[in-house]
Amino acid sequence: MRALTAILTSVMLAAIAATLGAQTNPMTPIVFENQYAKLLIAADAKGVCLIDKATGQDYAQHEPETAFAMAAVGGKEYAATSAVGSEDRITFGFGDSGAQAIVGVLVRPHYLYLKVLQASDEIEALTFCHVPLTVKGTLEEPFAACMLALDLQTNVTEAPGPNRLVRAMCVKRFGLVGAEAALVACPTGEMRNVLKEAVAAAPELPHSPVGGPCALDGPLNRTSYLFNFGGLNEQTADEWIGRAKAVGFNQIQIHGGGPFRFGDCALDPNTYPNGLASVKAMTDKLHAAGLCVGMQPYAFFIDKRCPWVTPKPDPRLASDATFTLAGDLSADATEVPVAETTESMSTITGFFVRNSITLRIGEELVTYSGVTKQPPYAFTGCQRGAYGTTPSAHAAGAKVDHLKECFGLFVPDPETTLLAEVAGKIAELYNEGGFDCIYLDALDGEDVLGGWQNSWHYGSQFVFEIWKRLERPAVMEYSTFHHHLWYLRSRMGAWDHPTRSHKAFVDMHVRGNEANDRMFLPSNLGWWAFL
Repeated sequence: MRALTAILTSVMLAAIAATLGAQTNPMTPIVFENQYAKLLIAADAKGVCLIDKATGQDYAQHEPETAFAMAAVGGKEYAATSAVGSEDRITFGFGDSGAQAIVGVLVRPHYLYLKVLQASDEIEALTFCHVPLTVKGTLEEPFAACMLALDLQTNVTEAPGPNRLVRAMCVKRFGLVGAEAALVACPTGEMRNVLKEAVAAAPELPHSPVGGPCALDGPLNRTSYLFNFGGLNEQTADEWIGRAKAVGFNQIQIHGGGPFRFGDCALDPNTYPNGLASVKAMTDKLHAAGLCVGMQPYAFFIDKRCPWVTPKPDPRLASDATFTLAGDLSADATEVPVAETTESMSTITGFFVRNSITLRIGEELVTYSGVTKQPPYAFTGCQRGAYGTTPSAHAAGAKVDHLKECFGLFVPDPETTLLAEVAGKIAELYNEGGFDCIYLDALDGEDVLGGWQNSWHYGSQFVFEIWKRLERPAVMEYSTFHHHLWYLRSRMGAWDHPTRSHKAFVDMHVRGNEANDRMFLPSNLGWWAFL
């Protein structure tokens, strides 16, 4: 069967060559090949082939034929209509849009390195690799392919591992030129090694010896842990060591909110009277007993008691709307008049609701209980000097920011240095406190940073900022998952405890964990709540 497939592929390639002319003809297919695979792109940017060199089989999908590249111009998507290749680059034209993009292609021994070198100014978004495949994307198939984003400019929606589509995209917001990706196409049994190779060669990516392509190698990645929500210190450590050993567990996971504050990671002085030294004494005792220790902050979210909030709100706290004071505001006024419409404002809040009732006016925070949505527009029922700020008079024309909130916590503006500052506080607690693992809970709220379309970028940026500051590798987990989070992720499968149908839930959990094998990540069956 393989021999027949190889013959048919050879016939197809010969037909392409006959149709397009000799190799010197400008219509000749563009070819890049390495040890494992050969990529061909026809002059019309279609007719793409991805060939397993061991068998000669083409795994690209041809019904229908799709363009290798696409560009969004003026809100409309244009498929590439021409591809002109040279030794290390391809120039794509996008039909009636008049736009062009140049993609560099460097052949590595086991993968292809792609980089956007030029893009017309009018391009808003660019897909610089798009190859649907005929494979199912399983570990049982002989050949596999996937795309790796090599920086935070490149968006790949598919998780690393065998896939049915290899695709890389970038948008103007984060930069088109410079976006990098690796096209991995190889024998399935070699994929993890090739992923290791590609990640190690990418300077813009974090490199974890216990995450991503190396997750199966991490000795701590298969630990089982007990949660602690407060009160664990050097004095109570023996009690917790006994609990863990009684059930055969080898990790304690300290959840934030009580032992340490979300945001600045300020420590509870009653539990840790000597600050970080008290934390280190506790983790040293657990380590001596053969246990590792994890910490679980609420990602980048900021407690309303943090110094970034009170007594003076940081201008880098994120807001989703800005108004203008329509008149002078006295320090005791309970109504804030604004010039702009308040139609989109709401008083509905809740744990999962992406909304606040908090305004920032200069160095004062104001909460409101009502909104006037007809002229004259105003926020009503206001509490002045909220969260320990100082009530103040404000002149007409002053800026009024509506702060972002999720999970009852404020949010850093991701386009400022505050996102990195919060990351730095988590890294400081990890480094100085002697922790081994970090679970970024609440990272599933990353959409609040810049909208769901951009959550892949800002959520990953935050995680990368933490990693830059760690003095030793951490076992990493998060409450969400997408492509860029794979590079540091050490294990998967932490689901919340079910309230009923426990046996059915376990079966469902096991089925869900099967996808983790394709990403080369260990799985667990957490979490469980026992009263």
